[in-house]
Amino acid sequence: MTIPTRLTALAERAEGVRGWRAHALLLLVFLILAAPFVADQAVENRELGIFDEWQYSERVYQVARGDLFMRNGEVMTEWSQDTRTCRGIIRIGPPAPPPCKEGEAFYPANSSASDPPAYFVATGLVAGAIVKTGLVENYVLAGRLVGVLWAALSMWTLFLLARAFGARRAASFVISTTVLLVPALLQQYTFITPHALDLPVGAFAALATLRYLRREWPWWTLVLAGLAVAGVKGSNVTVVVALGVTFLAVIVWPKGFDLATRVRALVGGAALAGSTLVFTVLWMLIVGWTKVGDPPPPGDYGVETLLPSTLLIDGIRFLGAFGEGQLVIGSVFLMLSMAGTAIAVWSGLAGQLPPFVRQLAPGYIAGASLGAIVLDLMVFLTSDQYIGILFRYGLAIWPLGLAFAALLLRSRTAIVIAWAALVLYALTPALLGLDSIAM
Repeated sequence: MTIPTRLTALAERAEGVRGWRAHALLLLVFLILAAPFVADQAVENRELGIFDEWQYSERVYQVARGDLFMRNGEVMTEWSQDTRTCRGIIRIGPPAPPPCKEGEAFYPANSSASDPPAYFVATGLVAGAIVKTGLVENYVLAGRLVGVLWAALSMWTLFLLARAFGARRAASFVISTTVLLVPALLQQYTFITPHALDLPVGAFAALATLRYLRREWPWWTLVLAGLAVAGVKGSNVTVVVALGVTFLAVIVWPKGFDLATRVRALVGGAALAGSTLVFTVLWMLIVGWTKVGDPPPPGDYGVETLLPSTLLIDGIRFLGAFGEGQLVIGSVFLMLSMAGTAIAVWSGLAGQLPPFVRQLAPGYIAGASLGAIVLDLMVFLTSDQYIGILFRYGLAIWPLGLAFAALLLRSRTAIVIAWAALVLYALTPALLGLDSIAM
């Protein structure tokens, strides 16, 4: 029996256990599976990630050293300067040989200081504990290794969501492994980035919506989902757009729901959207009250208006998974399969499904298209800038799409083919010598 087969069997056995033991066993399975993938890449990539890992690692370092809160406008420290010089940044500058302290000092304000603290505090505290054990001396590596926990959390929440959608156990397990086998997803855990929590945030918000509509979870779990969205990364508002459309679909669906269900959907939508808005505004006020300066934007993004053509192009970013790397084609096929399944579910071609799964289909399609436009408008209205939508900004919507994709895997043959395709995709960079920065 192969290792993947053993792990699949263990996951199936775990779901048969009741209560917290089932969840603990599932998490253990995913931790065991995620550890070698994340640790290998965390060590192998000496350079800092191109997507702001320099700034993010500074925040994690400060938390690990006891400073839990960073104020907007704080200047990067000498530690971050030495780290940048020694490691370099992928695609921008190669790492320097020891002692790594030569060259002109460069101490800008940390451009990530306005991001919510949840990821940085959690990662920094665990990274600090890892360093104190003496097993790892480097704070960047320690912060990256915490990604094992975030990868396992992502896999666990994806598994639970796919099962709630009605997917088979093996199909749900295969879909969970996309976290490790799709390079664009794996990179969220091998570098220091708050996007590491986007998948579990999106999965939890979707699961809370589904369970709430089924009268299994109370309304306040949607408030927790709103807090998670606002407390991790502003771009995660895209999943709130998707779930808002889902609640709207329940309200206006032509048949099948009584008045009480529609009222419940209205209350749930208000709880999720309202809590997200309140927590977001509250954090913006905290940033404004505590700032020590106004850091310049990371680039020249100022615009006087947003062109309709720009919004139209960005409106398909999350459906097509456009990016910068050479592996994007595989992500496009995956995203299209997810969207195709959602359309089939929406049109009623997918057969018998658990309650309210069909209403999530228009939510996913609309969220994946309108979510990017909402982000454009948010940035423009708050800063008069157009930064441009990147693939990773839509990661919170992926759990919905992946859960729909799991519904495709109805037979053992389909599951084996999907697993083999994912493994081949994961091996593509090494086999063909491709640039694996696929976002």
